[in-house]
Amino acid sequence: MNKKDEKRSEMPVEEWADKQTFESTDDIDIPDSMAARVIGQDEAVAVMRKAASQKRHVMLIGEPGTGKSMLANSMVEELSPEDLQDIVSYHNPEDFNEPRIRTFPAGKGKAVVSEQKAAAAARRNQSNTLWVYACMGLVVLGLVGAFMFSNFTIALIAMLGAFIIVMLFKTPMQQRTETAIVSKLLVGHDPGETPPFIDATGTHAGALLGDVRHDPFQSGGLETPSHDRIEAGAIHKANKGVLYIDEINVLRMESQQALLTAMQEKQMCIT
Repeated sequence: MNKKDEKRSEMPVEEWADKQTFESTDDIDIPDSMAARVIGQDEAVAVMRKAASQKRHVMLIGEPGTGKSMLANSMVEELSPEDLQDIVSYHNPEDFNEPRIRTFPAGKGKAVVSEQKAAAAARRNQSNTLWVYACMGLVVLGLVGAFMFSNFTIALIAMLGAFIIVMLFKTPMQQRTETAIVSKLLVGHDPGETPPFIDATGTHAGALLGDVRHDPFQSGGLETPSHDRIEAGAIHKANKGVLYIDEINVLRMESQQALLTAMQEKQMCIT
């Protein structure tokens, strides 16, 4: 602390306020930087900036209102957006119950999933067109046979056959096969966007560590693919950004241990 700061700190608040020229808070310039808005915590700001540059963790201890949340939020300003990643879950043909997870640079994961959805839609439209032509051909053949042999039972049989084809091949199970292999975007970012700040205060284990949605069908071709039931947790959404937990003692001990494991091993399985 320099002499100017010491002199300013010794000045009574009333005397300092009388010397100010502003009439209201509208006359006060608010810094664009979140870190610059924190008053009286210069050392803490320096620590946060150093932790951001070195990709380290920080524990903040202080009374309410001292700027802990603002300091944590300001940390994202020091992080590089070039490090952001998209997280995508893939269908695993070798083991349906163990989906594959891949990471892409920011924006690439969205593009991959969009391409797969477009390809699946094209296959579905092509399949629909094929079955429409098949049904129309069957009906036409039935009508031709009915006129040739003067037996309209043939036309009725042909129409019944077309109806059966539609019912067999347009079931929900058949429709799901077109989109079952489409990957799911778990975490997506746009190129150049600000690194995420995720406030995970008071979250339960599933929201913090990730979860797998329950499937009521589970079999019979109506089940939701395993890779599509994965839900990313706060630790995954905050990857390459800031995960902020206020009052970490409110977390269950199991969640605290899992969080420590993720911090040490740099990875966390979703179960």
